[in-house]
Amino acid sequence: MKCLLLSNINMEPLVRVLKPWDVVLGAYNSILADLSTTGSPASQSDITHVLCLFDADTLMGDALYGSGEPAQCEALLTALEGFCAGHPEKVVVTHTFCLSSGRWLGFADITNPASLKSIEATLNTRLISLAKSHPNLLVFDLELLFRRFGEDALISSSFWYAGRVRYTGRMFELLAQTIRNAVNAYAQKSRKVLIVDLDNTLWGGVVGEVGPSGIDLSEDGRGRCYRDFQRGLKAMQATGVLLAASSKNNAADVDEVFDSNPMMILRREDFAAIRANWEPKAENIVAIADELDLGTDSFVFIDDSPVEREAIRKFLPEVVVPDFPERPETLSSWLVHEVVPSFFGRYVITSEDAAKNEQYQARAARRRLAANFDLDSYLAELGIECTIHVDSVNRLVRAAQMTQKTNQFNLTTRRYEVTDLARFTESPDHAVLLLDYKDRFGDEGSVGLAIVDLAESRIDTLLASCRVIGRKVEQRLVDQAVELCKSRGHRKIVGEYIPSKKNRMAAEFYDSCGFNRLAEQPNGRVLYEKGIP
Repeated sequence: MKCLLLSNINMEPLVRVLKPWDVVLGAYNSILADLSTTGSPASQSDITHVLCLFDADTLMGDALYGSGEPAQCEALLTALEGFCAGHPEKVVVTHTFCLSSGRWLGFADITNPASLKSIEATLNTRLISLAKSHPNLLVFDLELLFRRFGEDALISSSFWYAGRVRYTGRMFELLAQTIRNAVNAYAQKSRKVLIVDLDNTLWGGVVGEVGPSGIDLSEDGRGRCYRDFQRGLKAMQATGVLLAASSKNNAADVDEVFDSNPMMILRREDFAAIRANWEPKAENIVAIADELDLGTDSFVFIDDSPVEREAIRKFLPEVVVPDFPERPETLSSWLVHEVVPSFFGRYVITSEDAAKNEQYQARAARRRLAANFDLDSYLAELGIECTIHVDSVNRLVRAAQMTQKTNQFNLTTRRYEVTDLARFTESPDHAVLLLDYKDRFGDEGSVGLAIVDLAESRIDTLLASCRVIGRKVEQRLVDQAVELCKSRGHRKIVGEYIPSKKNRMAAEFYDSCGFNRLAEQPNGRVLYEKGIP
């Protein structure tokens, strides 16, 4: 990853704060030229990310004072659109137009058609439209930083007039963290599961001591702190985060809270797994991971006890364990400002994300059914329906999620971002296959992916979600890949297995599909070939 930082003001301090990222600073005030000129530094092949961070006041020019049109702002939007269209392989990171709080029209600025507020809104509407049209354009909301920390704390008039540095040191730190979080969210690097303690975490007090009706959970005072915290967790769940609970408690007491306390925002069905017992929490977390078929490296653990947090850090170092707020009044703000952007960032919410909890509930129902049938009867009883989409450009985010997150049934474990997949879908020599799955228990959405090199008749990537492993749907992707290669006149198709720490279960998949082993390398990589009739 190599970044080029472009701006219309002096952003040199940000380069230092973004380390250890490899960031090159463009020439001063070169943002429009670099985005618009063929052969500019931004178009060089080694640049993967172009950071376009601009000062809206400076771009406005005389229009900031009510004279003329914001021509430079319009030019930036045109340049962004052209660059994103011309370089789909690069991720372009920018932010919303955010004018300073000075308003020459005074109170009339809120209603005047020529107001700065109106101009700002129009520009941002266009910018958001561009982001929706170009999947390689990543936009974050700059105004949120000023709302939270204040303009006076983030902007320096002294630095500005001395060296065209608009921001304070604090602002550069916040910008760097925001950019990191946004790029990680775009690259699908978020965690999957949030495990919470219960006593003095999900509610105030210890249920075993005060009973299910005596815990702090209400619409007033301290109880409102925990109820709002639950509201925040519920909102996270809607973005695809799985909730789980691990508590040292009597299971009957916990059940009684869910059954009888009317102040609970979260219900039992909102949790993908609950462990309420007296076992070490590290063991409970491992058990939850086994139940969900997920690695513990996709977990974040929240607990009010410093002893429990330190134990998880020691025994399960791959689990993220953030420090817990000292006061319940800060729980909600801590969750939304610290936990969510750092560990559960989302850039796009897919339909699969929104239905994640329901999918895991349906999965539990399938397991209960599987316990009573042999495999063939079980699969027949499920009533499986699959649809394969080829080069569907509106599914690139989901496809990228799968390459980043799928580990167990992933034949090559190649990771791709949206920009990579957009290049594959546009190439006549490649095909991106996305398999949708549903059965009588529900719609799982897109659960399988194959990337086929049609020129070489080779399956570059083949993977399937652990949710559908064992239901014989992976073969359908292979069959579709064979048909596409056959239509190109090929008589053979090639596949490969590249071992990783987690994909051992897929090691013999091509053998089971009738492929012949061509070569085996010392690192465990196996090359396969199969004739096309």
